[in-house]
Amino acid sequence: MAEPLLTRACRREPVERTPVWFMRQAGRSLPEYRELRKHHSLFDVCRQPELCAEVTLQPVRAHGVDAAVMFADIMLPVLGMGIDVELVEGVGPVVERPIQSLEDVERLGIPDPEESVPFILEAVPSSGLQAGPSPSPVT
Repeated sequence: MAEPLLTRACRREPVERTPVWFMRQAGRSLPEYRELRKHHSLFDVCRQPELCAEVTLQPVRAHGVDAAVMFADIMLPVLGMGIDVELVEGVGPVVERPIQSLEDVERLGIPDPEESVPFILEAVPSSGLQAGPSPSPVT
């Protein structure tokens, strides 16, 4: 079986065409994503592997792209560092206690993905996609 198009392109190997994938934000244009978000917060979607996998696959199914960017939020590692963050609709991330001193920095943890975001790691196999060489790569 041939390596996926995106994988070959990332290795700078010759490919028959430029691979296409959607950034997570592109899913916002999909009605099924907007409907799901009416019932689940962004962090809720990220924390439930089945929902995370579903949202990851929506643009793949809708547009037949070559790869998927795993649905997650850039604030998840911040939560794993011990910073309380709330996503406020129309505002964005709000940090309960902003980092203001060296002591605040020294209190930060270094997140271990298996402990701080196990739900994202679980979502990869739930999506039916695989990281790395596979028929449908996920990044």
